[in-house]
Parts: sequence; C-alpha cells; structure tokens
Amino acid sequence: MDLTQDILFPHSPDASTLVLACRPQDYSASMIARAVEDCDAHVINLNLLADRTPAGELQVALRVDHRNASSVARSLRRFGYDVLEIVSPEEYDPDAELARSRANELLRYLEI
Repeated sequence: MDLTQDILFPHSPDASTLVLACRPQDYSASMIARAVEDCDAHVINLNLLADRTPAGELQVALRVDHRNASSVARSLRRFGYDVLEIVSPEEYDPDAELARSRANELLRYLEI
C-alpha cells in the first residue's frame, strides 16, 4: 500500500504516516490518539481504510506531526495495535535531529 500518494493525505514534509491493524472490537480513535500523544506527538489525520488484513483486522491510516515515527510506533504497539507500515520523510536524518535537539537544550541553558 503506497500512502505517499496525495489521495489519502496531502504532502507534508514534517509528518509521518503509519498503518495500523487491530480487531474491530479493539478500534478506538481516542485510544490511538492517546498512544500518539504519549510521545509528545499529535494526530494530524486518522482514516479507517476499506481494506482489511487477511485475519479480518481493520486497517487504520494515521499521520502524525513527527518526522521520525519510531517512538510513536512503539507506543502504539504498547497499546496493543499492530504497526504494519511506517512512511517517514526521506530527508529525515536522525543525527541532524539529535544535534538540533542538543542545540536547543544548550540555548535553553544559556537563556537561564
């Protein structure tokens, strides 16, 4: 499934897309949002897909406001959702993100 097309979500360079699977009785948009917000991220879009997994599970397409969705995926797994796919911006560089985070922390200390 190619979710990078503009059919489901318009292009956003600072967002990642995930596809989840869950049993129909376990689907809860508020629980998904809570799992995302546990990572200091926000849900931008949440769509229930027409396709189901071979086991009959629902598929949910989710877009979050993080360039690296690995922490969001871990949180969703802790909440009992299966993460089937993660699409992050191609230009994401974890080393640059770490350096940016450390620089912001240094600036905070200098402001004190």
